[in-house]
Amino acid sequence: MTEQVQEIFAAFRCSICGASNPTWAASNHSEHPFSGPGRLMCNGCGMVFQIRNGYLDLHPGDPEPVPPIQHLMQFPPIVAVYEGVWRPIGYFIASNHSFPKDVDRIASFIQRRRGLILDLACGPGNVTRRIARLAPESTVIGFDLSPQMLERAVRLTRKEGLRNVYYMRGSALSLPFKLETFDAVSCCGALQLFRDQDQAVGEIARVLKMQGDFVCQTTLGPRRPPLWIRMADGLLKFGYFYLDDLKERLFRFNLDLKAEERSNINYIFRAAK
Repeated sequence: MTEQVQEIFAAFRCSICGASNPTWAASNHSEHPFSGPGRLMCNGCGMVFQIRNGYLDLHPGDPEPVPPIQHLMQFPPIVAVYEGVWRPIGYFIASNHSFPKDVDRIASFIQRRRGLILDLACGPGNVTRRIARLAPESTVIGFDLSPQMLERAVRLTRKEGLRNVYYMRGSALSLPFKLETFDAVSCCGALQLFRDQDQAVGEIARVLKMQGDFVCQTTLGPRRPPLWIRMADGLLKFGYFYLDDLKERLFRFNLDLKAEERSNINYIFRAAK
């Protein structure tokens, strides 16, 4: 087992029983442990988590309510055009900026370039892969709830030949990792979508090391949004934050805002614990 893999499994905390120190078993002896059959067993409750199509599935299997827009993220045609069409167009409307260029900008907000980095709600791995290239001495975990997104992320990452990226499936509301595990956490385009935003931010703060970076790209809304925004949000639940509420939430979870950029309704920030 490589040093990177040991570091990943040492970070594990079962989302069912809270136990750590799992047992890893694999018939695959290639350089990347998730490229073939394998399983991680919790020694506390006995739950077995399998490798599925290149990612480790750490989700306990219970259905999780998600808003309609997240259901779309699991629809294969949407997954196929997400990084090339859907996300760039939506991002440009929100910010008047190029999404590919801002992926570089978002990744560059991470100050820590070594250690363990979590890209939460990674989707097809756009930001995950950029972080991995920017910080080649780090171990980057791409984490998402959608199997379809993760499968695409795995394919794209293999195509680019990145060896310091590991994909896992699970819930942002119950991260299967120990306290103060990650040197940095990124979450781009998803924080406003989570069903319980307090719980999500609390989980991010819990797994982030002291002085670690939390880098986020999200959307802001006016206190009195136009009718079309209210109607769209009512239908799709795409979500947005009020800036003062978001800053108050960061403060409440001991996250100190260090840098921020705003363009239209797009908001990028870096906070530290």
